[in-house]
Amino acid sequence: MRPAILVAMAFLVLAACAGPPALSAKLPDLAGIDLARGPAPSYRDAITVATVGVDTDTATPWASQVSPAQVRQALMQTLVAARLGRDNGRFRLDAILLTLQRPYAGFAMTVTATIGYRLIDQATGAVVYTATLTTPGTATLDDAVSTDFRLLIADESAVRANFRKLVEELYALPDRPITSSPRT
Repeated sequence: MRPAILVAMAFLVLAACAGPPALSAKLPDLAGIDLARGPAPSYRDAITVATVGVDTDTATPWASQVSPAQVRQALMQTLVAARLGRDNGRFRLDAILLTLQRPYAGFAMTVTATIGYRLIDQATGAVVYTATLTTPGTATLDDAVSTDFRLLIADESAVRANFRKLVEELYALPDRPITSSPRT
């Protein structure tokens, strides 16, 4: 019986050491968004994620480890799942993760993500959407015992919630007819 207990304890220790999946591995929960109806026709499968920046505060030891590449990949996957994204689309989406407000410690950790977005019609250069969205994400002891992992889970939850809010706002945009006006 003791070897079984030791094996179970070793398994639990290894499970506790394994980190949560990367940001790009999980899509936001799009439940409640009418994916069948989709966005206005001009935005359907027409948005390309161009530049993604991550504003970091390197002076703080608790700064997030979310990279621009992770945010870009997760954002593109989200847009594709929502029938908005593709490579070489008509619209270019730029994003910058402005802040991840993180707590120092706690049992339930809530992180607030603020991301700025700008959607540009590549044919005309017109900015068709601009917004700064702020969303919270929480992780509890049920999610991870380790403070570092709990913060990472809360970071990712806040960013995914922000992507969901972006999808909701993009779905609400009115249709935009194709124009042949050159860029100015």
